[in-house]
Amino acid sequence: MHRRNLLIFAIVVPGCILACAAQDRTGQGKRFAEVIYRIDKGYFRNIDSEQLFQAAMEGVFRKLDDRSEFIEPSQLRNYERDFKKEFAGIGVELDAELSSGEIVVVAPVYGGPAWQAGIRSGDRIISVEGIETRGRNLSEIVAQFRGEVGSQVELCIRKQGVGLNDRSVIQDVTLSRQNITIESVRGDRRLPSGKWDWWLEGDPNIAYLRISHFSKRTDTEVAALIEKLVFKQPPRGLVIDLRGNSGGILEGGIALCNLFLEDGLIAAVTNDRSNNSNGKQLQQKWTATAGQVLKGVPIAVLVDEFTASVAEIVAACLQDHKRATIVGSRTFGNASVQTITTLSSGPGAIRLTTNEYQRPSGTSLNRLSTSTESDAWGVRPDSNFAFSPTRKQLEDWITWRQDRDRSGQSSAVLDPGELLPRYADPVLGRALTLFDTQK
Repeated sequence: MHRRNLLIFAIVVPGCILACAAQDRTGQGKRFAEVIYRIDKGYFRNIDSEQLFQAAMEGVFRKLDDRSEFIEPSQLRNYERDFKKEFAGIGVELDAELSSGEIVVVAPVYGGPAWQAGIRSGDRIISVEGIETRGRNLSEIVAQFRGEVGSQVELCIRKQGVGLNDRSVIQDVTLSRQNITIESVRGDRRLPSGKWDWWLEGDPNIAYLRISHFSKRTDTEVAALIEKLVFKQPPRGLVIDLRGNSGGILEGGIALCNLFLEDGLIAAVTNDRSNNSNGKQLQQKWTATAGQVLKGVPIAVLVDEFTASVAEIVAACLQDHKRATIVGSRTFGNASVQTITTLSSGPGAIRLTTNEYQRPSGTSLNRLSTSTESDAWGVRPDSNFAFSPTRKQLEDWITWRQDRDRSGQSSAVLDPGELLPRYADPVLGRALTLFDTQK
């Protein structure tokens, strides 16, 4: 046997035999091991062990759902970083300007190192650690900003609104990296102070909360905001925007639902491994506790095809309890539980779908690869509130939204025919008809 092929038995065979010994007594593990052995002994060419292992993994996971996968060791770090949503950096949102290739500051994180150093929306980042940024991949520049807490990073910036040839506007700035928490709750527009305006411009007494992802603090942030808004003036309606929200931490979504409910089921976790006649096995459930906020105030929840996971659980819960009207387009249908387990027999890990979420009504939120449009998955908008913007509407809205997220926008009343939220955002405009009928 060729030495390089020993890895087949070092990784594939022990893993399969251990798995089958634990739960499968039909001999499938032995059959698999024998197939590998026959290939190694009899195939007319030498087989690269890593390629064979990858092929085996692709074949196995192809038979499962599209969210289960084998994870390479190098990918594990990305999973951990994305899940935490926290990192040491300088606290800026960036974008690449298409016309010039320059890296532009969309907005600094309020109170972060960049904000404290006077970096503001519209500033251009010329170089990072002496390396010019123009034309570079945005992800590479973001990676340069990240590092150990307290470590320093050197930037060269050009301030907004000053000529390119004016050397006086070029500034060298040295920042110390700090732990940065990505904002999970945003408002209608960023004020010159860097804070958010939580009231919709042009629609008095309508509060607007845009949740980009769910963190452990999302519910407490929302509760504090609502308390502040109610103290100032009780809202006539509340808009919760979950468009583009791909999920986050489950506890944050469950706790948010609990804010708006007095009792009842929020969500449940089930699987199909039960031998019962109904085919569902309950693993866990969450129920609301007393203490409802904004009781009697109508709520509109905005969703789209990128609303997924925890965001779908929230939308489904509020819809089933008739606590909110769902507006927009059908959600993604990714409401399953994935468990990541590192391999003990070799490098890598597996992400395996172990359960799926069930909405209070009892139907599944999860979309399978075999699901059709008529099947029950995801969250559908309520009657008369389904709206899918055209490509042109979507592009215009994205541009308008990006401008509005930059701090320092004028607080003057805008042209009602173009730039007020009701008219610039057609999905939001449809949602506001819910409150118009209650004036």
